[in-house]
Amino acid sequence: MFTWQLWCTLLCVLWLYFLWTRRRFYSLIFTIPGPIGYPLIGIAHKVCRREDLLKNLKYFLDRYGSFLVSWLGPIPFFVTTDPELIQDILNSPHCLDKANIYRIVHDVGGLGLFTAKEPQWSVLRKMLNPAFGLNALTSLVPTFNAEANSLLKMVEPLVDSGEQDLLPLLQNFSLNVATQTTMGCGVNENGNIESHQLLNITHNLQKTMTEMFFSPWLISRTIRQLFGWEDQYVKAKSEMRGFLSKLVEPTLSKDSEQLKDKNNFLNLVTDLKNRGIFTTQNVEDHSAHIVFAAFETTANTVAYTLMLLAMFPEYQEEAFEELCSLFPKSGDFDVSYSDVKNLVYLDLILNESMRLLTPVPIVARQTMRDVRLSNGIFIPKGVQIAIDIFHLHRDKKIWGENAETFDPEHFLPQFAIA
Repeated sequence: MFTWQLWCTLLCVLWLYFLWTRRRFYSLIFTIPGPIGYPLIGIAHKVCRREDLLKNLKYFLDRYGSFLVSWLGPIPFFVTTDPELIQDILNSPHCLDKANIYRIVHDVGGLGLFTAKEPQWSVLRKMLNPAFGLNALTSLVPTFNAEANSLLKMVEPLVDSGEQDLLPLLQNFSLNVATQTTMGCGVNENGNIESHQLLNITHNLQKTMTEMFFSPWLISRTIRQLFGWEDQYVKAKSEMRGFLSKLVEPTLSKDSEQLKDKNNFLNLVTDLKNRGIFTTQNVEDHSAHIVFAAFETTANTVAYTLMLLAMFPEYQEEAFEELCSLFPKSGDFDVSYSDVKNLVYLDLILNESMRLLTPVPIVARQTMRDVRLSNGIFIPKGVQIAIDIFHLHRDKKIWGENAETFDPEHFLPQFAIA
């Protein structure tokens, strides 16, 4: 029978073992300030809830400065909002690997650009680059026009009908655009798939994945079972993969001669499968990453922009005047790529919307080798790096005293970071 003395001894032994196995990180901990937290859990209790994460990060950054070190469980994290350090990290060939928390994305979507590690990531990126080039994007303009016109017809009956929750409508719209521009076939065009079902499945998955991001111990299947989440998670993941298989199945049956348009992402990866470079599983995994990364962020960005324009009607009026000057005749018409380049003020608005309400507030990397940043900080191999985009975008030293206010003029040349 364990006594309290034995429990204390066991905890001390575990803590000493933990310190010994993390000794290569001591230089980082002792040279960079930050909240250490509690033994074994670090500050996990401070960030395990989504609503607490950004608030607590703000508190720590205000207290320790634009970069700090802490622990998330047994894992050391370097957190920064410093633009120069972020540039160092994103340009470093030794910081290409995603952080450990991205294992959740791998579990759901398999191996793709969001989860691959070096040197595999660089090889994949080079092979998939043609689908992201300018020619590929401009070839999709007719699809954007067609879907935008369909969206306008759905929104028109809502005029003068009071407050409306447009997010479900925008999510359905962006999902159909994402599948058309990557798969060559929209969800709404496939008789075997209903977009609302796919959206429900995606929301269930995202809910569990988000909890796992902020509570890394939930990556363990055993712990998910204890919390009663495993069955729902496995079911949603299986249904999502089933829907995706239905989307890619018609293209997978084509030979390389039938896959002439390599601007289409699915055609590109299917051609790589036909040449023996990819497997069918690879095609489905890459398709999952592209579709589900695109539609949610796009829908949120559009929704946030519309909300901010409603809150600040003076900027809405400026955008409206610009649109009227470029498109003086109302009614059905197509927008060309050159038209988009001429929408200067609308571009400022979109940039400002994504600055204040960024679709992805934090991204994370992991050092593959020891790295020394431009300010002299030494980061050992194996450290997790969190780039806090949300608070970087609200830094008053960069954006001025009204950094937390929506103002498209933040993106005029005089506000550029020196």
